[in-house]
Amino acid sequence: MVAVVGLAYWPLLLWVPILVVQTLAVFYMGRGLQGAVRSITSILFDTPISKFLSILWVVMLVLGLDCARSIFTAPAQQVSGVPTFEAYAAKEGFLVLLVNLVIIPAIAVVHTLNGEVIKAERDREMIKKQAEQQSQFTKNLLASEDKKATSGVPAESSMPAAKAPEEAARERGAAGKAAGDGKAD
Repeated sequence: MVAVVGLAYWPLLLWVPILVVQTLAVFYMGRGLQGAVRSITSILFDTPISKFLSILWVVMLVLGLDCARSIFTAPAQQVSGVPTFEAYAAKEGFLVLLVNLVIIPAIAVVHTLNGEVIKAERDREMIKKQAEQQSQFTKNLLASEDKKATSGVPAESSMPAAKAPEEAARERGAAGKAAGDGKAD
């Protein structure tokens, strides 16, 4: 178990800097740098790599539970010191794996929330622009010289003139005759 615990430190070299950069981007940097950090984290959480991270998280959970089992089932301190070393190694492994188990979802949550905030700001800017355009249109409509209620309504298109009933009957007869000639062939 001690050799496996040593492997739990390496992912922390990736997770801790990513979480620190995300935190700094949220608190001190603008939306541009937040988008840049989000593009980096999207490689991890918006691609098939996220499935690998999910499997890695489950493996770390199982190893952490094994370390917890070792902590609680360790015998009392003995003279030779070997069980004591195993107990301390299990505690160390449990803590390192627990940090990994907490930091991976934390990075994913910050990544998701950052994306939602960026989308909400983009929507707000779009609605703000639409409201400004609508207010400008209303001002122009009120400022125009023609202040009738129908001034904003477009003009109706003209319909073709109606044909006389006799002419319509002649056209129907001609169409019927042409259809009858087609059947004779």
